[in-house]
Amino acid sequence: MSFHQFAFNNVKRNARAYFAYFLSSCFMVMVFFTYALFIFHPDIDQTELGANVRMVMQIMEYVIYIFAFLFVLYSIGIFLKARNKEFGILTILGATQGQLSRLVFVENMLIGALSIVTGMLAGLLLSKLFLTLSARMIGLEELRLYFPGKAILLTVSSFALLFLIISAFTLIFINQSRVLELLKGSSKPKKEPKVSIWVSLFGILLLAAGYFTIDKNLVVAAVTGIAGTYVFFTQITVLVFRLLKKSRRLTWRGTNLIWISEMAYKIKDNARILFLVTVVTSICCMAVAFIMSVNLRTQNMYQDNPYAIRLHVNDKSSVESDLKFIEQKLDKQGITYQVFRTECYIAKASGWKQEVSIMSEDSYKSISKALGLQEAGSLQEDQAVLVQSNKEARNNPDWGKNSIVKLEDPAAQLHIMREIRTEKEVSPLSYTNFLVVSGLYYEKLTNQISENQSYKMNDVYIFTIPAWSDGVMPGRGDQEYKLGLELERWGSERNVSGESVNVLDSRGGKYATHEQGVSMMSFVGVFIASLLSVCSASFLYFKLHSELRQDQQMYTSMSKIGLQSGEMGKSSAIQIAVLFFTPIFVSAIQTLVVLNRAREGFGLDDVNQPVLIASAAFLVIQALYFLLVSSRYIQKLKRVMV
Repeated sequence: MSFHQFAFNNVKRNARAYFAYFLSSCFMVMVFFTYALFIFHPDIDQTELGANVRMVMQIMEYVIYIFAFLFVLYSIGIFLKARNKEFGILTILGATQGQLSRLVFVENMLIGALSIVTGMLAGLLLSKLFLTLSARMIGLEELRLYFPGKAILLTVSSFALLFLIISAFTLIFINQSRVLELLKGSSKPKKEPKVSIWVSLFGILLLAAGYFTIDKNLVVAAVTGIAGTYVFFTQITVLVFRLLKKSRRLTWRGTNLIWISEMAYKIKDNARILFLVTVVTSICCMAVAFIMSVNLRTQNMYQDNPYAIRLHVNDKSSVESDLKFIEQKLDKQGITYQVFRTECYIAKASGWKQEVSIMSEDSYKSISKALGLQEAGSLQEDQAVLVQSNKEARNNPDWGKNSIVKLEDPAAQLHIMREIRTEKEVSPLSYTNFLVVSGLYYEKLTNQISENQSYKMNDVYIFTIPAWSDGVMPGRGDQEYKLGLELERWGSERNVSGESVNVLDSRGGKYATHEQGVSMMSFVGVFIASLLSVCSASFLYFKLHSELRQDQQMYTSMSKIGLQSGEMGKSSAIQIAVLFFTPIFVSAIQTLVVLNRAREGFGLDDVNQPVLIASAAFLVIQALYFLLVSSRYIQKLKRVMV
């Protein structure tokens, strides 16, 4: 038998141990290759979104590659540690350090080559589906198949280099070990895990510091939160299980003594991997929940906006040409519309964060008539009517009938005599509270605004379109989506070129822009989240496999004194469940805390529902991994039971 045959047989004999590592490596290669397939596609520059997606995917390629390097390095390290006894026996039989190094090098490169070939073949098989989804996302009818020579070359060269470097790294680990250490392998007795109450308290302080600094400094919050999570797994969890052991009522019931005693050791031994899995899962969960929250915000912004098109006037000389272009576009499509002009000014209210739009009752009549709202009625000099949606009312609990609003610059005091509730936010200026005053009082207030503060005055031409007012989000083939996006781009181009400083706000265009951005993030995020999820589960599987021999020895001894197979299965399942599900629950709590604290800064609405949905998705995926791993692991343990 040749040396290369010996290396091949080693891989073949350890196929079960290497299987999860092989599949994870294949998945990484497949994702990397499919992204490269898109990046080098000759047709993606046909749309602006396609070019943006290419840029994002190029960044993700670097992320995947860095994570692949860390994943492979960690996995190989675990497998080498599990095979220490085997290397010790080979050394006694006469194998030199050079031969051992060569053996490990050949094995690693063999698995790496198989992973590269299998991953690229899987990517090629799924390329049509991937390109179809990509085309739909960026607004193209179809992305044709092509021979991905550059993608193949990039994938092969990148991962060949990766496995080559990792294989070189592993030689260092082997050469540092002595024969006696290799023979002992992982059978050395474990020391009692040490914990410090002071370090545990410091970890709690770190987590608290992360919580209170989220809305002030994200970098500080991230550093303290991650450090606190590390202390949580290395100290606090061990302390919790040590306290559980002191409860005789709980510990001395059934098989609780076995798994509670073992978990103190397992948590300490697996602290680093649990910390890593938690951080990775938290990042994935936050990303998914954030994308879902942004998508929900985009839908709410569309549904809360009753105006199809708004033209904010900053230069009256170009208003006529701007309105003419918009009307021609609508007329060409045969769209029935109504256009009217409103005027208001922006004021600051004492003790209030949001700005306030002050409008005369004459301007408000146009809005009330177009939207079918109640009229303001007759108002005296310092009286006002508050017009707000139900959502705005929830955010402004102190404002309502009989409230007093103190305005600054120009100074005024308004008494709210009446409140008009609306289903949608009807203020012509987004994110402002809306007050209606009498025409004479409005003129009195605006006369006090100096010329250098003319920016406070706002003229807005509003287009209402009945055909686009059903509240249903438009699809990419719908008229509002396509025409709105065209108008939005036209207005942006005129602003950039300096032809006009008037600002065009298209409801359909804004929705289309946000929807495309969310689609891009979702498309890229799904693959990255899947990759990190698979690798996280693989980390835990590798760590369990490295401890298999120790668990087999322990349960063999315990079966001789009466431990039943079913009791062993229950105890092992609980221990594996704690390792698999603790990171999910910790990451879910962290995601809830972080996004709720940062919600206002990112302009998000409800984040709890997206976080719960994202966490539930990761929980289901982890549950599938748990069932697969625990069944295989317990099956191997049952073989050694007496």
